[in-house]
Amino acid sequence: MKDKILSYLNNNNHYWWTVGLLPGMYAMTYLYTNNYTLVNSWTQFSYLVLTMTIIPSTITILGNFLLRNKSQRIKTIFNSSVFIITAGITLSLVIYFRYRWKGIILLIVAAIVVSWLIGKHYKKGVLFLALMTLIGIAQFNYYYFTKIINKEQWITNNNISETTFIKKPNIYLIQPDGYAGKIALLNEYYNYDNSLFYDQMSELGFKFNHNYRSNYPSTLSSNITLFSGQHHFYENGTMINEPIDAREIIMENNPVLKAFKSNGYFTTAILQHRYLLMNHPAIGYDRINISEDELAIIPNHELNKDYISELEKALSTENSQPQFYFIEILEPGHIPNEMGKDTSIKKERDKYIEKLKSTNEDLIQMTSMITNHDPNAIVVIAADHGGFVGFNYSTECFIEPSNKTYLHQAIFSALLTIKAPTEFQSYHNNIKSTISVFPTLFNYLAQDSVTKNKLDNSSYQLIKSGTQRGIYKYYDENGIPVTEKIQ
Repeated sequence: MKDKILSYLNNNNHYWWTVGLLPGMYAMTYLYTNNYTLVNSWTQFSYLVLTMTIIPSTITILGNFLLRNKSQRIKTIFNSSVFIITAGITLSLVIYFRYRWKGIILLIVAAIVVSWLIGKHYKKGVLFLALMTLIGIAQFNYYYFTKIINKEQWITNNNISETTFIKKPNIYLIQPDGYAGKIALLNEYYNYDNSLFYDQMSELGFKFNHNYRSNYPSTLSSNITLFSGQHHFYENGTMINEPIDAREIIMENNPVLKAFKSNGYFTTAILQHRYLLMNHPAIGYDRINISEDELAIIPNHELNKDYISELEKALSTENSQPQFYFIEILEPGHIPNEMGKDTSIKKERDKYIEKLKSTNEDLIQMTSMITNHDPNAIVVIAADHGGFVGFNYSTECFIEPSNKTYLHQAIFSALLTIKAPTEFQSYHNNIKSTISVFPTLFNYLAQDSVTKNKLDNSSYQLIKSGTQRGIYKYYDENGIPVTEKIQ
């Protein structure tokens, strides 16, 4: 092996696969090991293979062919430059998820200069990258076989999908991202009186449950419980970044959507952004306001569709079937995921409250539109989690467990308000947390007097690192704040 390595370093041959193929292979192993759930569609894989390996390899082969009669120094400068440029662009893309054009121009200039000066040493860089690629392939194989092939199936048959509805009103689920509940908004960190919004919504016929909580702290972890009526416990403690197949569960393969379809409902998804579509999941809804052409190949959730206009358009084109709408808006959102240079709890609180006020206006406009169009509909506004005001940054909640009630509220206290017939009120009182939204609603639609499934309304927080890593219960099933390690 040593002789082969020395022979490679000392000969004058240039191998296209070491220059055009190897950098992209390493970048892809890095991307799929660290962000598999964002890029695990065949569409994305095909694009990445094309741009990260086939195109650079073609350029390398063609370039070496055109330079076949040039001096060895020119060939070395070319291959060294292509190696540096390809490695720089592909790694930048998988780390930052976007092309940095100014950086690319600087990289090209720097690569040519460096290759002119010390290009003869580029093969040492190739050997280093080859070693990193082998390590990356091993890491990805371990991840794929332990997390994907052998993943635990936590969704079980809980009969939700088999519910037969006796009542079939049109149903609208509006989900404002990170909209904190009243209990949190009145604590010392949010310190905001949202009474005007509550009064306006009450005038439209909405009833509130100010003790409502999410069961989990993120959009994906909360929504897979919402649409399954089951706990996943962070995939029984094995979750790394995101739940595996979360977007597939939310957008297609869930008991709630199956129940609506089996009862003859026409289903519509209206999304402000493409966050739930980042990995191009299969779509189980009959219609959706985002087309395949609007999805990004490299993960990018921002789209900012005019969801109010999209809703108005959808309402005007309804068919005669009973309707189910899922409307997701990424407002007011939550404080930043990472600590910024100029951020503070007070500054982020102020930004959050301004976005909350704007969201209030949109919610009133949407619900007024729905009520005028469909006065007998059931309209559910249920936030996915809280706004994290009180933390320095949102992902701080994953670092170490806390027994501070205001931080528990910041994560889990969420908005819930429902407009429904008077007879629904007794069912409304049973909705304590995310997990009980659809089982209770389906109970009403089926005219069952009791819940078929025993529901655990506890809220759970994952601590990802350190000696205290594990799953902690932050609220018990009665809504009492606790800090109890369960796994």
